[in-house]
Amino acid sequence: MYAGHAAVALALRRREPRLPILPLVIAAFGPDWLELLFMIPEKREGMAVFTHSIPAVLIGGVLAAVLYSAARRPGSGTIFLAWVLHWPADLFTGRKPLVFSEPLIGLDLYKLPAVDFALESMVVVIGCALYARALPPRGDLRRVVVILGAALIAMQGALDLALSVMRNSEWTPSFALGAAVSARTRDTIMVMPWTACILHFAPRTTHTRKRWRWTVHGAS
Repeated sequence: MYAGHAAVALALRRREPRLPILPLVIAAFGPDWLELLFMIPEKREGMAVFTHSIPAVLIGGVLAAVLYSAARRPGSGTIFLAWVLHWPADLFTGRKPLVFSEPLIGLDLYKLPAVDFALESMVVVIGCALYARALPPRGDLRRVVVILGAALIAMQGALDLALSVMRNSEWTPSFALGAAVSARTRDTIMVMPWTACILHFAPRTTHTRKRWRWTVHGAS
């Protein structure tokens, strides 16, 4: 999630009006900043487990809150919350680790750019609306929020357009445990392909790509 993280920061701003928006936005994107940092000076594989797994997100949130509280300013709890909410937000758009590098879970909506754009635009609208309610009821401030929301949606639209052009892999959402389905389940999918949709998020199923191969090609 991209624009959605900024929208989460805007929504949380209402929780602590004295908290500047900049550190809140930085915290909302915190795991992404860390992963980018780990890629310097060269790209490394498997860094998500150290930045986007649940333990990593919790530890990062605590460290960010402690660092912010060292400045003796209010809102460290909100900084922690902004950092931690990065994980459930990414659950919609990507596939992230739980504790270890496997399994990866998530709806993987980056592979469906139109759906991703609709979801993130909705999150931006909600976040801007909550942010506006924390501001004094002045027309000029409300206009700034509208412009900010429009800019976030426009940036998200540009990103999703680029994703739609560069997309070179199929949609593979998964909440799977990584174990193969039974032969009986596979036979059921072969006879009634529509059941693949129902089984998609069922426990102990593998990801969509393998189920699609079972349905279309009968591969094991």
